[in-house]
Amino acid sequence: MSFERDPNAQSAGAWPQFFDHMVHDLREPLRSVQAFSELLREIAGTRLGSEGDQAVGEILSGAARLRVLIEGLSRFAWSLEPGSEQAENKGCSLQLALDMTTISMDKAITACGATVTGENLPRVGITLERLARLLENTIGNSLLFRGEAPPIIGVSARRDPDDPGWWLIRIEDNGTGIEPADREAVFKPFMRVYGRKYPGAGLGLSICRNLVENCGGRIWMDAAATGGSVCFFTLPAAED
Repeated sequence: MSFERDPNAQSAGAWPQFFDHMVHDLREPLRSVQAFSELLREIAGTRLGSEGDQAVGEILSGAARLRVLIEGLSRFAWSLEPGSEQAENKGCSLQLALDMTTISMDKAITACGATVTGENLPRVGITLERLARLLENTIGNSLLFRGEAPPIIGVSARRDPDDPGWWLIRIEDNGTGIEPADREAVFKPFMRVYGRKYPGAGLGLSICRNLVENCGGRIWMDAAATGGSVCFFTLPAAED
């Protein structure tokens, strides 16, 4: 399944509204399914038996997976919307965004013994909220697709050699890596190159692509010298 943005502005601008309405209409029946399933389990107690209790558990498990998908669609819709031009021109600190992200993800980082580094990072032309989401999704992938060794994730930036008005950001890990044939496919919505082996809605990198391309940048994956992956993306330099 793929969502290609129409070059026609009016058509492209309809996508965020479409997803927003869809997410809103899906949340209410999902809450009902979860609430009444839990109520049924509480009222019935042991009368459902092991098979009945297992059936209710499957309903709740499916509802939980559906909630992950709905929340992913909500973030996907948000990523399609253009940011504030004034805020993006003023820019924000990539270093601040990384520090905030590592704090918010501290539990996940600590749980797998990961190390996340990045120093003297520049100011870039994107809002802090969008930049934090970019880092959260890319670093989150590095934590998820890790190898046997504790994850080592490095964030760095340098001027884009093709255009000095842009920064080239690099997020490298020592994880499982990604096959060349899958390096473009991972940016497609709902794409799961490992099937359901890992949790999530399969929208993280699609959201990243939307956020980067809304700034006029580009994003891609490559192999790391350590055997892991490198996510590259370009963002405009903030105004002085």
